Amino acid sequence: MKARIALAFLAAFLTTACSNGEAPDSGSPMGPQMGMDPGMMQRHMAAIPPEYASLTNPVPADADSLERGQDIYQANCATCHGDEGWGDGPAAANLDPSPAPLAHTAPMLSDAYLFYRLSEGGQFPPFNSAMPAWEERLDEQARWDVINYIRSLGQNGMMPGDTGNGDSSMMDSMMAPWWILGWLLVIVLVVALVLAAVWAVGRSRTTNQTPGTPLTILKRRYAQGEIDTAQFEDMKRRLTKDEDD
Repeated sequence: MKARIALAFLAAFLTTACSNGEAPDSGSPMGPQMGMDPGMMQRHMAAIPPEYASLTNPVPADADSLERGQDIYQANCATCHGDEGWGDGPAAANLDPSPAPLAHTAPMLSDAYLFYRLSEGGQFPPFNSAMPAWEERLDEQARWDVINYIRSLGQNGMMPGDTGNGDSSMMDSMMAPWWILGWLLVIVLVVALVLAAVWAVGRSRTTNQTPGTPLTILKRRYAQGEIDTAQFEDMKRRLTKDEDD
């Protein structure tokens, strides 16, 4: 009976866990973009010129910087990279290679690489893209503001304005099976401990309820103070005499 209750509990847990670990909808903005351009990873691994290689962003990613970066991005970048940074702007369909899904890639790229690409553009090998150079159009702070903003697009694996009730991020989808396995192991251990405790209590009760021999009972009564020494010796002699007879 106890085993059936434990199995029913585990079945209910697995049903709930599996329903929470469903794969993301294919309509996710990340879905159609990932894997369309197999050369994107190689381009992101391109060597950074020495004059850019050691750069780090000196502009704090505060509200003012993000607001400035958003204005510049919407005016100059969204046409290709999309309003929310998923490479799905109105001009993207006619570009080869496709614009990078910055909401996904920017958080994984270094400040130096992003500043290099934003400054120099991509109209040269190994990039060979339509991205223009912005070094002469935007000053350094403006370029760092844009970098702060595009990094913010991919925070928490959600699109800007997403409340978290939509599709899960790719990382959440990858971690879901391990999360389920971890909780399953915890539940199994808890159930095993509970069953072991129930078994131990049951065995203890059975042992305590065992009457034992008359002499054992007599010794127990004496140990518990129910009879004094004289009574114990007298009753012990009687039991020994009865056994001899």
